[in-house]
Amino acid sequence: MWHSVSTQGWATSMLALATCFSWLPTSIATIPVPVAPKLSFLYTAFVECDPNLMDTSVGPHGIRKSIPIVGGNFSGPHLSGKILDVGADWGLVDPQTNVFSADTRYNFRTDDGADIFLQTAGPKAPDGHLHLRIIFETGSPKYYWLNNVVAIGILTSNLPTNRNISLLRIDAWNFASDWNSTQFMNATSA
Repeated sequence: MWHSVSTQGWATSMLALATCFSWLPTSIATIPVPVAPKLSFLYTAFVECDPNLMDTSVGPHGIRKSIPIVGGNFSGPHLSGKILDVGADWGLVDPQTNVFSADTRYNFRTDDGADIFLQTAGPKAPDGHLHLRIIFETGSPKYYWLNNVVAIGILTSNLPTNRNISLLRIDAWNFASDWNSTQFMNATSA
């Protein structure tokens, strides 16, 4: 008798569970493909790097490269200025695939004097460009909105130059639905 009650209880539980999830599509094929998010152009940066790339031996995370960032400029619809001579790329080369992944920290100074710290990271893509995730940090009220954006960049290397530097181009975008201004707690906005 106990066995039949248990089986009946189990069947009732399974029926209730199936009813709870009856709204789910019966097949992945019935789920519409989501619309890709739109992007807003942030800037194009021309980054000057010391041409003496310092390679070290294989470490626990791969082959570490140190590439000093020594200057440059950036320009876009909402911010422009220069890249300061402070920072570097401490990227890694995966010894199994020889794929380089950037790991940078450096600073922008806008034309109106605001300082913006950047971190970028991302691997070299099959087409030779690097695909970057970009994180901004600033205390400037005018550019505070950058702290909250989700940004990506595409890095193109080996641009021609008549100086003894390596020149990189980074085109950057953020989600179009992201922040473009900031409302502060004291009811002011920037």
